[in-house]
Amino acid sequence: MEDTSIPGITSIQDNINPTVQSPFVPYNISLYHTRYSFLDTDEYINFIKNSVSRFRRSRFYKNYKSYLMSLGMYRSQLSANISSDMATIEMHHNILTIFDIAVILTEHELNQVGMISSFDLVNLMKKVHRENKVQVVMLTLTEHQEFHNNTGMFIHPDMCFGNWIEFVKEYSDGITIDIANKIIKYINRAEELGCTSDNNLLKLRDELVDWSKNNEYASMR
Repeated sequence: MEDTSIPGITSIQDNINPTVQSPFVPYNISLYHTRYSFLDTDEYINFIKNSVSRFRRSRFYKNYKSYLMSLGMYRSQLSANISSDMATIEMHHNILTIFDIAVILTEHELNQVGMISSFDLVNLMKKVHRENKVQVVMLTLTEHQEFHNNTGMFIHPDMCFGNWIEFVKEYSDGITIDIANKIIKYINRAEELGCTSDNNLLKLRDELVDWSKNNEYASMR
């Protein structure tokens, strides 16, 4: 334990998880979050929201959108006649929202490492985007707003960019039951509509249930 230059505050220089504490507050502040600190649901939700907000404000996020547009993705995937010089084109995370991605990465690290910081999560989000393992699609601002306001809208995986199946497999230890059910419903809808060029979707559907059940068990240990 090491005393700091700030009165009433003590830092615990743990090699694994440094902590700051004070006799004037009923809680400690640690660099890393664990399953124990995330027992507080509000703490978990705030951690996810804060990390996503930091990621969205990062220079990388803006540069990634520019990178996609340089590949020719400067038109709406729903209205091909509308390009970025005619309307605002936004990047939409399809199937898995940016919050779903953050939860998967967080759960994966908790199950594999046992702890995670917001710095870790933001870097992981940059990594999976840089590797193009996140499914995205370009929409106009109006279409993007309509999608989030209309839960019945569906964008087929063949219309999107990004190897999201590789993401799900690589971070399978972070798949929760809710997220597994969400992906399965999406796959079933894509199968109903047909014309999918990705035969791995059906195989993935069968694996998702097992992954999510195993992760649920692991999180309770």
